[in-house]
Amino acid sequence: MRRILLLLLLAGLAPGVSAGKVYKWTDADGKVHYSNTPPASGTQAREVQLHIPSFGGDAEVSTVGGAGRGVTIYTTATCGYCKKAIAYLRKRSVPFTEYDVEKSAPGKLDYKRLNGRGVPIILVGNQRMDGFNETRLEAMLKKAGY
Repeated sequence: MRRILLLLLLAGLAPGVSAGKVYKWTDADGKVHYSNTPPASGTQAREVQLHIPSFGGDAEVSTVGGAGRGVTIYTTATCGYCKKAIAYLRKRSVPFTEYDVEKSAPGKLDYKRLNGRGVPIILVGNQRMDGFNETRLEAMLKKAGY
């Protein structure tokens, strides 16, 4: 059971874990440990970089509170769907702001505030798309006047 939990954690599929820090260390008996807090002082640990998953399948579109403006996309460097969404926006000459949720402090904060569980997250005004679907993004842009 512990191994299954560990595998889910490392795969970035455990809710709320993908945006935090995870530490790995080996104890005196050779047993490997993982935790979201570093071990007691004197034990050497390294921070493990977790993978934030890309959305697969159909993109989900919803409405977000507040009067959003412009187009914002939350990405990671390794996300293929993110690259496709950015290429699509550039092809259409739609101005947008991009935040890498692994490298940008404001991006990390927004991702957490948005309860992000994968990338891309695309905001168009008060509309939100989790994942990428060209037809649905086209409809969102049209509704927002792009």
